[in-house]
Amino acid sequence: MIPLGILAEEDFIRLPENFASLRDGYDVHDFSDWRSSDPRLLKRCRSVEVLLTAHGSPKLPAELAEDFGRLRYVCHMFGTIRHVMDKPLIEAGLIVTNWGADRTSLAEGTVTLLLCMLKQIVTLNAFGKGGPDERVELSYRPSLRGRDVGIYGFSPTGRHVARMLEPFRPRVATYDPYAKRIPRTIRRCESLHELFATCQVVCICCGLNDQTRDSVTRELLELLPVGGIIINTARGAIVDEQALAELVARGKLLAGVDVIHDEKNWGRSPLAPLSGAVITHHNIVGGKVAQGSRRRQLPRHTRRNLRAYKDGRKLINIITAEMYDLKT
Repeated sequence: MIPLGILAEEDFIRLPENFASLRDGYDVHDFSDWRSSDPRLLKRCRSVEVLLTAHGSPKLPAELAEDFGRLRYVCHMFGTIRHVMDKPLIEAGLIVTNWGADRTSLAEGTVTLLLCMLKQIVTLNAFGKGGPDERVELSYRPSLRGRDVGIYGFSPTGRHVARMLEPFRPRVATYDPYAKRIPRTIRRCESLHELFATCQVVCICCGLNDQTRDSVTRELLELLPVGGIIINTARGAIVDEQALAELVARGKLLAGVDVIHDEKNWGRSPLAPLSGAVITHHNIVGGKVAQGSRRRQLPRHTRRNLRAYKDGRKLINIITAEMYDLKT
């Protein structure tokens, strides 16, 4: 039996059916009290061969790079990994996987926000119910057909968004200096300035790193036309939120955002009181499900990789040191 440690706070992992799945070939150790036992964290990490991590996981001790003990593999259930480990652990040989290209729900949410803002559904709904008409007058026809839609970051999410937009027949452009394969039907921009200057809609789909933090500046936002649309389902810190709010308040732009700078204080965002902004509380990937109507399973890629590791087969979605630099 392979020793596996659960180093995450998410309760659904501990549902009986999920625990039963984890015990198939693994000797499971639940390190659920890691907050009160930080001095033991290093020893615990070295005591197992596999760690299961998630959003609510502590950062792995840097000392592991000098001596992993039994630890060989970290199976991370979601996308963001920087809060779990630093790059030297991967460089030292630790195997790490995440959810990889499994971003369909996030791409669906991105397209949903895009259509919502393009058709101004929220303000139209308020107007239809007797409120004031707060719709923004667009400087272009409110249709995706022939529209110039920019995708900042041709990530797995960005690629899904591009594919989902195809039936609407927009003209899609992208800026991503690290993307190696971009379909011929998509225009590659050489700079963010070109992307913003030539599009009416920009979807932000890149990871948050040193290159992207604060990269969408007031200057770039000003390049969009009247009624231009910003969709951000990536990370709030990529965009100058105050500048975006001021432009939305002026009626220059519309914004559909799933993320903001301070996600502990959603109501304090300068975008919060604006009718031209829709905020989805970092929950655009799925709606609220009635209690008891569905029990959450371990993600499919997690179950697949744990089975593969147990059987000595190839893992999917491995994070390399080079890929780490581009991750949020």
